[in-house]
Amino acid sequence: MAPPKTRRVAVMGYTSVGKSTLCIQFIEGHFVDNYDPTIENTFNKVIKVNGQEFGLELIDTAGQDEFSIFPNHYAMDIQGYILVYSITSAASFDAVQSIYEKIVDLGKVK
Repeated sequence: MAPPKTRRVAVMGYTSVGKSTLCIQFIEGHFVDNYDPTIENTFNKVIKVNGQEFGLELIDTAGQDEFSIFPNHYAMDIQGYILVYSITSAASFDAVQSIYEKIVDLGKVK
C-alpha cells in the first residue's frame, strides 16, 4: 500500500490562547491541564478525508505577538493554517486578523 499524501498545517495565533491544547486534543484525544509555553512542536496523525488517507503534520507554533506576527518559515511548504484566538482577548483577535492578512498577501488564501 502506498504511503498517504502528506499535508502540513500550521496552527497560529497570539500567545497563550490554547493552540497546544487544541493540537494535543486533536492528536491524542485529551485536554491538558497545565500550561507550558511552546517554542514549536510538530504532531503527526493519519486522517481520512472523503475516503482518502492523508498524513497530517500539525505544526504547533510559538505564540505570535506584535513583533513576530508571521515568521517567514511558516510561509513555505504549508498547505493550510488554523488561526486560534481567545474570545476573552481582543489582542488575540487582532493578532489573528494580522496573521490572516499576511497569509492573504502571500497568496496562500484565495
